Amino acid sequence: MQLSIIIINYNTFELTCKCIQSLYDKIVNLQFEIILVDNASVECDPQLFKQRFPGIKLLASPVNTGFTGGNNLGVENASGEYLLLLNSDTELINNAPLICLDYLKAHKEVGMVTCQLIYPDGRIQYNCRRFRTIGWELLEVFPFYKLLPKAKREALMLHHYFDHQSFMDCDWVWGAFMLFPRSIVGQLPSQKLSADFFMYCEDTLWCWDFKQLGYKIHFLPEAKVMHVHKGSVSKDKWIKIRTTSIRNHAIFMKKFYPDWRWYIFAAVYFTKQYGALWAGKIFKK
Repeated sequence: MQLSIIIINYNTFELTCKCIQSLYDKIVNLQFEIILVDNASVECDPQLFKQRFPGIKLLASPVNTGFTGGNNLGVENASGEYLLLLNSDTELINNAPLICLDYLKAHKEVGMVTCQLIYPDGRIQYNCRRFRTIGWELLEVFPFYKLLPKAKREALMLHHYFDHQSFMDCDWVWGAFMLFPRSIVGQLPSQKLSADFFMYCEDTLWCWDFKQLGYKIHFLPEAKVMHVHKGSVSKDKWIKIRTTSIRNHAIFMKKFYPDWRWYIFAAVYFTKQYGALWAGKIFKK
């Protein structure tokens, strides 16, 4: 088996079905398996997935183990040489898994590859990021980066400062699409994806772990996937979720700054993030 595609479902039956169908429609010239982890959904009987897609491997967890726990369960039951963590609210636009897999095979120094993510209306999502260092945060407040040439400015800042139309070597990427060799999991400290967070910021942490092992993380715009984004999240829960994400990211940054510098980072970061939350800007895409 070349590739194991791991999808986590939590009360998103229709979205997940569209995701799975797109895999069968778009992937060619690649031996793959689909591992669907149902995280104790109450929407419907998870066996309905097997009725619609008999070829998938269904893992019905009796408890909700979150995004991290669900993916680790999928990894434990995967037989592929490579793994793709794929959000349930995505649909392939082209043969993105094969594009990324071929690239990964040709570049042994690269430990993870991601694709270009696109909203249903065609807008580009900013899934290619730098770690939020003190310097990065201050550059947003005092934007001296604007004095740099466009290419250097984009590479320095990424996020929405990068148009996501060209190749990029980045620090971390969204967990919506992460393709990597299974062998790297065995090199991680706990020999599984770090489970510090139930949900939110776990993708940042996983990329940090990969980079600590010396691997690069690359963004390939030619591989394209439609991502509903927040498709598994109700609007009434978004403020709570965003607050959790802010807190988790601050906790993660203690790894980056294990000394007094973390307090400087936290002061700048919390002021910016909670200020945006209170101003209502957090609801803008």
